[in-house]
Amino acid sequence: MNTDNFNVDVTDKQVSFFQENGYLSIPRITTDDEVEWLKGIYDTLFNERTGEEQGRYFDLAGPRAHKGRETLPQVLGPEAQFPELRETIYFKNAQRLAAKLLSVEREKVGGGGHMILKPANYGNETPWHQDEAYWNPEVLPHSLSVWLPLDRATLESGCLHFIPKSHKGDIRWHRHIDNDPLVHGLVTDDVDPSEAVACPIPAGGATFHHCRTLHYSAPNSTDQVRRAYILVFSGPSKRLEKPAHRPWIQEEQEALAKLKSLAADGE
Repeated sequence: MNTDNFNVDVTDKQVSFFQENGYLSIPRITTDDEVEWLKGIYDTLFNERTGEEQGRYFDLAGPRAHKGRETLPQVLGPEAQFPELRETIYFKNAQRLAAKLLSVEREKVGGGGHMILKPANYGNETPWHQDEAYWNPEVLPHSLSVWLPLDRATLESGCLHFIPKSHKGDIRWHRHIDNDPLVHGLVTDDVDPSEAVACPIPAGGATFHHCRTLHYSAPNSTDQVRRAYILVFSGPSKRLEKPAHRPWIQEEQEALAKLKSLAADGE
């Protein structure tokens, strides 16, 4: 994949907007040619259910190991299968812009990705949540996500919605979707959707959001799939003297341990 000479930048005004509001939308972060190339890798990963045995492919909105129709499938760490993803225009631009938005030297910013698929004409919303709610409660991260749609992201297909300035507060109380700890996806009810700002963007555009910014996307009601490739970049984090109180993480760990135990007993 040719990654020459397609540098994208953000202005000081855009940096200030991100730091004040916790999100930013830009119309272009990579080329149309690279988007088409990324679609091929993306479709291979989902069609082959890459990493399922290792827990890197699963339905974000359904119980682990369920046999029903998947409504929000996800692939974690696609760069492990395709290391060339780290050499793409998208990855390089995203890392450089993330460093600028986080006010961290580029050499100190690292990260990786995951991919989420919204199937055509059915599926789940991605409910209101904060990314940090999923993460290690012993660490205070300095992170953001870069969200690239490989298909046009509209209100109908599931573009992202953000609550401005929500990154300035604490982590809200979260629970697992359907109150089932075997469902990896989280949701918070501590949100006022009337404050939300929708960010529809074209394929090849990008949104950025802080790890504490509340965000959401609707179900895909169109006739086309909505493919998104998300990169999470982090600057230096801080170890907390006292771990944050996030019982939903413990609930999931206990539920998965029980599931593995039952599977082992059945062998």
